[in-house]
Amino acid sequence: MTQLTMNNEQSETFKRRLLWHGIFLCTLAFIIGLFIPLYANPRAGLAAHVIGITEGIFLAIVGFAYPQLKLSFAIAQTSFWMLIISAYVGLLGQFLSAAIGLKRMLVITGTGMTEGNFWMETSVEIATKGISVLLLVACAIILFGLRGSEKAEEFQK
Repeated sequence: MTQLTMNNEQSETFKRRLLWHGIFLCTLAFIIGLFIPLYANPRAGLAAHVIGITEGIFLAIVGFAYPQLKLSFAIAQTSFWMLIISAYVGLLGQFLSAAIGLKRMLVITGTGMTEGNFWMETSVEIATKGISVLLLVACAIILFGLRGSEKAEEFQK
């Protein structure tokens, strides 16, 4: 018989790992913030700093929610990796845009900047759009996993 939902040990492991990655991303964002005046695009550096903190907090919050999810281990693991990959790639893309001075994906923070190398601009654009899809799918999976049980729904009626 296959297990329909994660067991407590599995969900606690995901919780602990998401909390660790959330705190680590916040730490990276604080370090990024120390060097804002040195970036080719300081406004994008500030944005990278804020995005890193936001993504770190988001991962930590999702980590606290993981024990409540009603998902199979495989689906939970898939959403875990979608969240982790999107957080790190998003921060890296924003950091590279600040450090190198990329503009194409940064309409507001890139104002007045000249466009960077085609391959760098394209790489950051593909990565940013790709992780947006990953993040939305992961959020949909988590929302599905947080659905109420049939007994809880009957109790509320």
